[in-house]
Amino acid sequence: MNKAIVFYRLPGTNEIVKREGKINSQLVPIDLISESEKDIFYISPFNAGSNAYACVLENEINKFEVISFQRNNKNTVDSEADFVRKVDAAIHEMKQFEQMSKVVLARCKEFKINDEIDINTYFLNLCLSYPNAFVYAVSSSITGTWIAATPELLLKASKNEIETTAIAGTKLFDNNIAWGEKEIDEQHQVELFIENLIQKHQLELINKEGPKSIISGHLFHLSSYYKIVNNNGISDSFLNELNPTPAVAGLPSKNAIDFIANKENLDRKFYAGFVGVKSNNLTQLYVNIRCMEIFKNHVNAYAGCGITIQSNAESEWTETEYKLQTVLKFLS
Repeated sequence: MNKAIVFYRLPGTNEIVKREGKINSQLVPIDLISESEKDIFYISPFNAGSNAYACVLENEINKFEVISFQRNNKNTVDSEADFVRKVDAAIHEMKQFEQMSKVVLARCKEFKINDEIDINTYFLNLCLSYPNAFVYAVSSSITGTWIAATPELLLKASKNEIETTAIAGTKLFDNNIAWGEKEIDEQHQVELFIENLIQKHQLELINKEGPKSIISGHLFHLSSYYKIVNNNGISDSFLNELNPTPAVAGLPSKNAIDFIANKENLDRKFYAGFVGVKSNNLTQLYVNIRCMEIFKNHVNAYAGCGITIQSNAESEWTETEYKLQTVLKFLS
């Protein structure tokens, strides 16, 4: 077990949890609803199903401490032309072979910093700017140092209920909230994916809200909320099939993930995996977007966009620039 420092703030709350703990060195399956006297922080890499690194939280602390900057601090940084070529290749493949209806392509942006980031102040800025996001910071020799403000709930599970969301579509926050056909269709595909999964696992849907526009800082998204009965206990296979969702991978999932592995040329690390906590026997997991990895002299920030046959490559590049500003704007 290795030492870890964890800060987090749940959406819609003002309480900032500041703890140190012990993180396991191997990915382990999450036990969603069994009772636990300890609070646990989870962080999972992209496409790891229901597996995550689990950190048992122990003592309260006052100040964030950087335990480790990962040595593998390089990643592929696309130029606009490089990214546009990847998007065009995805659109071409969807039109020619019709084996995917959507694929999410991500990019990494490196941002140089002159002085080491004051993570305590940075974390507070994220909390103040994004009150409806799950905000966290973690540092350990296993994970390196990451920070994020993610608006996307993956799964909330208690003994009685399950909640999940279908979020897709992005536009700048302004007075024009009309959504285009591309964004509406993209979000609907995520809805169908979740609804089919609910039916497959024979779960009872209590309520569905949406789709409706939600605000995340300077961005709008389309979102639908699902509340499901959990009388018999949710199985690990539900989370394993839910993650990664079409919002960060694509559809059909296998074809999209294969395309990402072969064409994206990016080590996503923890980007588009999940993070979250188990406390008071309630597990709350969030998709790890609007995130960045912190090093001594620079940060690597990550963003992605959903590509369909209706996509415009230049517009998708612009969308990733907007999303990157969620975490980069406090550095400029």
